[in-house]
Amino acid sequence: MGDEWDQRRYTGEPSQQPSNQPNFPSQEELEKRLEEIRQFVVQGASEAQQRIKRVVDKAGEYWKQVQVPQTPRQASSVEEQRIRQLANMWSNENWRVAKDLGTYMDIVSWTTDEVWEITVQTRWETRGMDTVSEPYTGRPVGKPQPLLPVWDYELPPITGLKAPSSRTRLEGLDEIIACTTCNGTGRALCSTCTGRGWIVCPDCKGRTKKRCSTCRGRGYVADWTESEKKPFFQRQADNVATSFGERIADVFDNIRQQGIPVPNPVDTDPANKGKTVPCPDCVNGEVDCSCGNGKRVCATCEGGKTVFCANCNGTGKLVRHREIVRRFDLRTQTRLVGDSSIPHQQLIRASGELIFNAEVNESLHPDAPPEAVPGDVWRAAVTLVQQAAQERPIPNASSEQSRATLQVIELARIPYTRVQYRYSDRDYVFYIYDSEGREKFYAESYPARWDRVERLVKAITADLMEAAENPPNSGPRSGPYRVPIEYPPYNITEEDDDNKPGKQ
Repeated sequence: MGDEWDQRRYTGEPSQQPSNQPNFPSQEELEKRLEEIRQFVVQGASEAQQRIKRVVDKAGEYWKQVQVPQTPRQASSVEEQRIRQLANMWSNENWRVAKDLGTYMDIVSWTTDEVWEITVQTRWETRGMDTVSEPYTGRPVGKPQPLLPVWDYELPPITGLKAPSSRTRLEGLDEIIACTTCNGTGRALCSTCTGRGWIVCPDCKGRTKKRCSTCRGRGYVADWTESEKKPFFQRQADNVATSFGERIADVFDNIRQQGIPVPNPVDTDPANKGKTVPCPDCVNGEVDCSCGNGKRVCATCEGGKTVFCANCNGTGKLVRHREIVRRFDLRTQTRLVGDSSIPHQQLIRASGELIFNAEVNESLHPDAPPEAVPGDVWRAAVTLVQQAAQERPIPNASSEQSRATLQVIELARIPYTRVQYRYSDRDYVFYIYDSEGREKFYAESYPARWDRVERLVKAITADLMEAAENPPNSGPRSGPYRVPIEYPPYNITEEDDDNKPGKQ
């Protein structure tokens, strides 16, 4: 009976299987599934071999391209020779640009142009009047003068754009007034004793009694007669330990007297060690304080209850005068005039050639440009100077007033050269800007030094991620077979991608 049940179990007859037993596949179904898995693995391995073969073939083609030598180009003019030298300088300083770019590139054309940088520096002076009082020293005041607006006073001139804040005392505006702190008496109540002339004794806190230091307020000490005799060195060690323990106990006692309930782990009760006797230095743990009445004479006023007034130095009078407070704020505004594909952030870092530099002491005329300055650049500069003179800083107080006391204008010419060239059968453009000896470079795209290596890496990645065109032994499968690829952890500027900019 058991053999028949086992046979029905593996033959898979549904009518003969118990209802509570799992449905096991038959032998034929297992063999069929194993065959499908084997075909799937064989097909995937064949497809992976084809991909690897294509990758190896393509890698060989790219390797041949890398080995192709470039042909040096010769300059036909002095200007072209200068451009090629600057291009080599750029490629040597920037490792991302193809090496010796100026030697192997084909120059198609170049054009020169310029951009003007206008810089206006405005020094704003803010004035405010402040009233200051000082102790009276007996010096007579001068003849009173009328109080004028802050900008009507002639103050010492300030040179330079950057100046620190300063205070200038106005003569003829001194006034002698009474000191309100001491009511003109020259003396004020002592702040230490609040005018009493004495303070509470800090030793006994006004109790006229303080704790005995011998027994620490217990009233008894250990009976030394009951103690056993010890060797000399042991007695010396005990004395050192006792002295050290007393110092630590004093520290804890001082903390507890401040009102902090800290237990004293060093001070032990002598009653726990043996017999005790009354303390010979105190009565019930207390001794008389040296103050006698719980008070001490104030050391600040020495019992006089008053001291010299610190506000008027005991004179009872003050001298009130006025000071003009001056602070300076430097603001710089920059504007570029001219068309260029070079970003603004790159141009403002250039030094350029300084053409015009002067202080603005009078009105500027838009139609009268200086020598070697174009008319449109000068008109833009005049507009910028007028705008800078109108943007007042926000005062700290309502009584402060601000004026532009100095303006300096600078006009710098930034020349640049636009170079169009070909490299590896592809067109590029780069810019050379700034003055001679300080050349800088900019390009939206350029031949990368590792472009062929990146082309190889991207080709290998694309081939491995791409399914086979005609996979052999195609059969039933659940989906496309893919080999897992780990992408490189770096990103190199690709030469073939026109939409990806590259900058210096």
